[in-house]
Amino acid sequence: MRTKSDERRHHILQVAAATFSELGFENTTMSDIVSRIGGSKSTIYSYFPSKDVLAQAVLAHTAQIRLQQAFQALDTARPLRDVLRQFGRTYLVQLLAPEMLSAVRMAQQNTHRTEHGKHFYEAGPRTGWTIIQKFLEHHTQAGTILPCDGWVAAMHLKGLLQGELLERAMFGEQITAVRAIHQVADRAIEVFLRAYGAPGA
Repeated sequence: MRTKSDERRHHILQVAAATFSELGFENTTMSDIVSRIGGSKSTIYSYFPSKDVLAQAVLAHTAQIRLQQAFQALDTARPLRDVLRQFGRTYLVQLLAPEMLSAVRMAQQNTHRTEHGKHFYEAGPRTGWTIIQKFLEHHTQAGTILPCDGWVAAMHLKGLLQGELLERAMFGEQITAVRAIHQVADRAIEVFLRAYGAPGA
């Protein structure tokens, strides 16, 4: 059960994420965020002592909330194709959500100056794709995936899922048709299984 403090922190993260998305990280000040939240600067600084700390928390929060649903749906007891299709669809829809795209852009900015990107990667993509690696290794042992390097296979799957739409979305194209996104995900899974699926699996 959330405490009032937890709810306040969650609200700050939501408002900060929306503000960073709208104004851009560099153009956003703590005053901008405080004005949208209400109250005093001391309140937000009691949770996040600087904009950099707040940004890292926003990125970690966004990565966890947006991506965990996809990665948590992996079930080794269900047929491999069904699980991968469900994963691919959920993952791609979440990845292309405006908040997630904004987080990715922010994580990629000023990587030479801040550790935003590193924290974002460790909190979301790295953690999630390690789960995929272990899932694929399980199926390799079960004989439904051909012998392979689990991490390399996971990265191939990631590339296939992101290949058609992510770059377009990152450059500003609005991609919101869920059915079309699902079709892209399904194509990616089919290609992956042709490369890695064991015959008859």
